[in-house]
Amino acid sequence: MSNPATQTADTNWTGVSYGIVLGFVAAYFQFKIPPVLPVMIDLYGYEKFVGAGLMSIFAAAGMLISVNVGRRIRRDGAIRYLAAAFALMLAGTALGLAWPESATAILVSRAIEGFGAAVMAVCMPAFSNMSAGPRHLPIVIAAQATWIPVGQLVANLVAQPAVAQSFWQPVWWFGAAATMAIALWTFWIVSHDSVPGVAHRPSTPATAQAQTRHVSITREETRALWLAAVLFFLWQAQFMGYFTWFNVYLVEVFAFEADAAVAINQIPVVVLLIFALVGGVVLKTGLGVIPLLTVALSLQTLGWLLVPFSSNLTIGLAGLIVWGIAAGLTPTSLWALPSTLLGGHRAGTDAFAVVLTGRYLGILAGPLIASGVFFITGAWDTAPYVFAGIAVATIVGTWIFGAQMARLKRESSEAGQ
Repeated sequence: MSNPATQTADTNWTGVSYGIVLGFVAAYFQFKIPPVLPVMIDLYGYEKFVGAGLMSIFAAAGMLISVNVGRRIRRDGAIRYLAAAFALMLAGTALGLAWPESATAILVSRAIEGFGAAVMAVCMPAFSNMSAGPRHLPIVIAAQATWIPVGQLVANLVAQPAVAQSFWQPVWWFGAAATMAIALWTFWIVSHDSVPGVAHRPSTPATAQAQTRHVSITREETRALWLAAVLFFLWQAQFMGYFTWFNVYLVEVFAFEADAAVAINQIPVVVLLIFALVGGVVLKTGLGVIPLLTVALSLQTLGWLLVPFSSNLTIGLAGLIVWGIAAGLTPTSLWALPSTLLGGHRAGTDAFAVVLTGRYLGILAGPLIASGVFFITGAWDTAPYVFAGIAVATIVGTWIFGAQMARLKRESSEAGQ
């Protein structure tokens, strides 16, 4: 599935856009729960841990298969796995619509969707990166980082008029329609052979051996990738803790209506989307990914510390904006780590699958950490301090990764002399 030619060739914008849209659909499914969660809790009486589980089990499913699927896609091509993913997304949607009153059924439906979304999430950065020429790679990385805010934004826009009427089903219907649309595009791409790696292509042993030599990842690089996965875990736990429970927090603490909570939730999401793109522009100027990630995580720490004082309108609005800026810059930086470490042509599905494992662990842990703190303390105000501590730990991990990456590049340069 590697495409080394992109190091010298022009950008394949069909491949870039296809990969990013795969991410949009996966992110929509992931984030369709938070805007409707207050309504579903009210209608079906879900406990807090069930609400957290609707996000966490989605991540657990992805975590179980992402590394193995990434390797298999590189070997076999993506089409059979994407076809299975689309079928799983539709099956999970149907199950959720059929038995929403059953906590077990809705959790199983989310797990089924999670398996499908995991395949799409592995393909998203791999197709986008390997379709990008070197001149466009920083912008493509930034565009990749928009998959989460775009998925959130669309889920919020679809949900807002529905939850105003205590109605959540349109969010599921829209997800099914999006899945069918991306499935049709996928089979068009296969029939036109317009994105390398989607369809299976048998290769000769010599070709396979040359490809393996070109894209092989050393043991030290693999260790660095796992450290990047730890950073993704620490950040994603904060992100998921925030956005899973933000709407519930607004409803329970400030007595907002569910649709008003969705509208307020749009503020950090829109800011996030803007600054994900800004992060790509900043990286294109030559500022290193480690300094940018440090600045972003410092802002995120500040955003957490402002949450307990959000009853003040000015502080509350400032906190939403600061948190959105940080949450936009951070994923741009994190998605850039594999390509910065390995080069865009070597950062394929297997490399991103390692990093995505950390992301899935964060998705799994974040909502549970927040709900666990609520269970222990009986209030939401302690959770921001817990996550602020996690943000500081992420900064320290970033510096360690930067030192490790600099050493690897220095050793590589010395070996080449």
